[in-house]
Amino acid sequence: MRSFWSMFIIVVVKVLLLGFCRMASKESSNLTRDPTLSALSQDHLNDALSNVVACAALLCAISAPSLWYLDPIGAILISVYIIYSWYTTAQEQIEQLTGKAAPEDFLSRISETASNFDPRMEVDVCRAYHFGPKFLVELEVVLPRDTLLFLSHDLGMELQYEIEGMEEVERCFVHIDYEMRAYDEHVVSKVPELRRQIEIRMRGSSHSV
Repeated sequence: MRSFWSMFIIVVVKVLLLGFCRMASKESSNLTRDPTLSALSQDHLNDALSNVVACAALLCAISAPSLWYLDPIGAILISVYIIYSWYTTAQEQIEQLTGKAAPEDFLSRISETASNFDPRMEVDVCRAYHFGPKFLVELEVVLPRDTLLFLSHDLGMELQYEIEGMEEVERCFVHIDYEMRAYDEHVVSKVPELRRQIEIRMRGSSHSV
């Protein structure tokens, strides 16, 4: 029974620690849940469950020695559960480290914030993907062609500060343009035909100005 009470005390302590971790994680949104707190919560839960199974098996063995086989069966079951739980956690972390795209509701919130930031500003492209537990945001916005350089720079910086002030955002990059683009500017250098067309168009625009 000493072993039983020792494991029972461990279960109580682990449940209390699990409660503290979950209370702390509720202070942040689901999108930016601290991975350290999540890992600690899962570790405390696994320890509590394994000790509960061990306590139950020990009580059964004390009351009826013929039930000795319940201990290894319980150990196998709890081991399978722990392997599965850590597998799902690892899968989630790998997705975040490989730049998983942000959910649509978060992108809509970013786009709405940028659209309402200044009446002269129009959002062309809004991208966001995981940069660890938080997000890296890329915004391409359009200002009138005759906007002065210092003004467009200051507006872009202020918008950057606004977006980076969100809890879910780790870094924000704002690209300012004077017109909408029907192509992805990041792939132009990889497509020579598209690049030549754009260069011809830009030279024509500069001559007309």
